[in-house]
Amino acid sequence: MKQNKLVLLLLTALLAVTAVAAGVHLSTRQSAPMGTVLVECANRTKELSLDEVELTAVRGTIVNGKGEERNVDAQGAPLSAVLEQAGITAYTQVAVTADDEYSVTVTKEEAAAPGRVFLIIREGERPQLLVFGDANSKRNVSNVIRLTVS
Repeated sequence: MKQNKLVLLLLTALLAVTAVAAGVHLSTRQSAPMGTVLVECANRTKELSLDEVELTAVRGTIVNGKGEERNVDAQGAPLSAVLEQAGITAYTQVAVTADDEYSVTVTKEEAAAPGRVFLIIREGERPQLLVFGDANSKRNVSNVIRLTVS
């Protein structure tokens, strides 16, 4: 009986520590209002309204981690155009970060390649980064909130 109480007490303590850690983690994450992305460059942050970005038709095929193809037919903008809209032209790479802090890096060369790297923008949703022709499907990021330029 004493052993059961000890196990129960230990589990309760672990649950409390986990709850506190989750609370701290969630309170330190950055967020952006819906319809915007944060653009960070040279220790400055700009909130870019996605309404300011000129959208074009984005069509192509991406491959998921299982090797399955998915056709894309959406509205979006090349990542390079989004950065230009934010006033950024000189950079070497961009870290694209989701609302869960998942992040991938895109080089300037990739972003500048026509038809390669897009932010898909759907009304009422956060943007999605799509990298066409990339074998690493993990670079397709949903719920983008931040672009960190270096």
